[in-house]
Amino acid sequence: MRIVFSSQIRRSLLLLAACPLGLAGQTAATGGANAPLDLAAALAVARRSGPLSQLAVARRDIAIGRVGEAAQFPNPTLEWRRENLGSSLQPDIFATAYIPLDITGRRIALRQARSAGTSRATADAEAERRDGELEVARSWLRAASADAGRDIVRKQYEALREIATVDAQRLREGLVSEAVGLRTSLEADRARVALVAANAEFARARTQLARVLGLDDAALPPLAPLSAPRMPLAPDSLAVHTLALRIRPDVQARASALREAERKLAAEQRGLFGDLQLQGGTKQTSGFMTGQVGVGMPLPLFNRNSAARQRAAGELAEARVLHADVARVVAGSVGASWHTYVDVRAAAADASTFDARGREIARIARVAYLEGHATLTELLDAERAASDAMQAHLRWAADAWLARLELERAIGARLDADAPLELPLLSSLLTSGS
Repeated sequence: MRIVFSSQIRRSLLLLAACPLGLAGQTAATGGANAPLDLAAALAVARRSGPLSQLAVARRDIAIGRVGEAAQFPNPTLEWRRENLGSSLQPDIFATAYIPLDITGRRIALRQARSAGTSRATADAEAERRDGELEVARSWLRAASADAGRDIVRKQYEALREIATVDAQRLREGLVSEAVGLRTSLEADRARVALVAANAEFARARTQLARVLGLDDAALPPLAPLSAPRMPLAPDSLAVHTLALRIRPDVQARASALREAERKLAAEQRGLFGDLQLQGGTKQTSGFMTGQVGVGMPLPLFNRNSAARQRAAGELAEARVLHADVARVVAGSVGASWHTYVDVRAAAADASTFDARGREIARIARVAYLEGHATLTELLDAERAASDAMQAHLRWAADAWLARLELERAIGARLDADAPLELPLLSSLLTSGS
């Protein structure tokens, strides 16, 4: 049965069909001042002022300072002393220097441990910095997805509200049943509730992004539209696994931590005896100037450094376990991220068309409903399918970015120069073999 529309209803539906459900283009500035914040720009801000980057630097300095404390040589001591005060005897005046000597070589071993500890702290800080960049990228992707997602929901709400307005007028004119009017009104109200939830999700994601960027929420620029990344051909999994074991900073950190623990244990094993003190100086007594010399050494009667040796042995055992485990960590992260990247890349041909296909579904359904070739139920189902398709496109774009970034983080190198992470280029590393 063909449905007859009034001219006003026809104009409304034509406007509705001409405004397809989809992502709205975001403006290049807010108030003409702030450029949209894309992923690369967000990472640049995070490197400059983000708390995660600053924490990595601060923790590196703390760790380097700690490993240097124990390795410092003690300062010499200079003593001046005057005796026989308040007596009839002539005063005795002493000027003595005490110079500690490391006869066991303990502090030399500690200085060797300091060099390894500095390398360990630097590598740990680099690994933490890279993890921080990945966390910033995740936060930006969540916020950008939520921003685009709420725009999809808003467009759906506007479309359903327009349909409900048209059907309300048709109901008054007796062209549709009361059930149809109630159904379109219900769907519009449901879309409005979904829009409230989408706005709340974006607000939470935006706040988290501002936090990891070190900005106030009000100072965060508008976000650039989310688009899928370039996905180069996946490198050979065995080659990148071998490369990751050589260049990843967490692997280097665990190797340095093992060397540091070995030198610390050697130092504490030499710590049964303390530093020898060589004493020398002058003494003025009974009007005569004389010299003095002496040797001082703590006797290991109550403290034989057993607790320190036990601690150092435990730290070495822990370092060995972590050093052995890091190879499994690398194998797991490289393997999982490589397979995920390959799967996501394989789905790119279909997933990249979800948005366009969803728009087309909505356009066709609206035109068919306008011409009386589709029922209200078919139109609403098409609107929902179109919204789901565009939401799926957003999810795939975010998943594609995460798959690429996590693979690059697992390898420790960028797949190509387009990657926003601050990592060496994979092709140069594979060519040089370094």
